[in-house]
Amino acid sequence: MKCPRCGAENLDERVYYWKCMAPLRSGAMGPLPRTPTREAQPGAPAAPIPYAAEGKSWLAAALLAWFLGVFGVDRFYLGYVGLGVIKLITCGGCTIWALIDFILIVAGVMRDAQGNELRRTPNDWIIVLVIVVATIVLNIFYGVFSIIAGMMQRGMPIFKPIP
Repeated sequence: MKCPRCGAENLDERVYYWKCMAPLRSGAMGPLPRTPTREAQPGAPAAPIPYAAEGKSWLAAALLAWFLGVFGVDRFYLGYVGLGVIKLITCGGCTIWALIDFILIVAGVMRDAQGNELRRTPNDWIIVLVIVVATIVLNIFYGVFSIIAGMMQRGMPIFKPIP
């Protein structure tokens, strides 16, 4: 059986091809999505659009996975209600599942429940990178200052004077 999206050979009868996550059986997730194309000049071939024109936002999915992935909000947003409920009950698989979902979304592997690619723009990478780095740095500062404040409350010397 050939994959309808990338043309690779699939020797067994899986529901999805593992590289491009295309549904291989027509009834698996509804009709196969069509690749949007630009209107071409008469006689000229149509060029594919580099970024998806419709569908769920990649930026929204990535930010939901980063901030609320433990509660399964990213899965609810993408249309995977059952997985969202399981992720909510298990607290994102003790945050491991949430981290894996964030990586899958950022890598571009995750698709919505209908099998469509997530819509992204060129600046989405920068926005996600800045927000992720900023939250990590803020958490580090918060942890350091919490330790220092705890030491001060207990009367422990933070910095020992040099004799």
